[in-house]
Amino acid sequence: MIRFISSLLLISTICVSSAFAVGNEERDKLENAITKALNVLYGDRCTDLSLEEKQAKVRESLEADYDLDVLIRRIIGRNWRILSETEQKQVLELVKQLVVKAFVNGLAGEIRPEVEMGKAILIADNRLEVESTVALNESTFYVTYRLGRMSSGWQIYDIVAENISVVSNYRQQIDDHFRKRTSAELITRLESMLKNNDLNGNTEI
Repeated sequence: MIRFISSLLLISTICVSSAFAVGNEERDKLENAITKALNVLYGDRCTDLSLEEKQAKVRESLEADYDLDVLIRRIIGRNWRILSETEQKQVLELVKQLVVKAFVNGLAGEIRPEVEMGKAILIADNRLEVESTVALNESTFYVTYRLGRMSSGWQIYDIVAENISVVSNYRQQIDDHFRKRTSAELITRLESMLKNNDLNGNTEI
């Protein structure tokens, strides 16, 4: 019995240590991805780039580490089935551009933001959350990244900024859109939003 209990304790310790290691590894990977994005926005090598060029480079940097389709598909949700195959590709690309633009605009300021990554919390075997704070323009914001383990590795499936879920916020707006309007009108609206240089987190679809 003592050997049995000792074995259980050993297995438990190994599992906890493994989960802790995975959480730290993914937190470090996420921190590195954010740092690379900030280097595009504030690095000396990118000072002469236009905002559109910076957005493209930030997207390229993020997609080197994460599959953004995972986040965007969750935003579109059940509405995915309403879209034709061509419309799916269009909406996926437009929403992806929209999220990247909002991300870039959210980090824009006169002084480079100070991002501090907090602890990684393992919610389940296939889900974890990474907390962070962003000091920007004399204000501090709290951001939580939600990651899920998939066949392609750990992917970001939601971002919660100041208790507002990016997925829930945009999905609700898209749900509301389809109660009254068509997919063609959604595409037109998304294209219009991307042309808006004053885009922010409160922009409605």
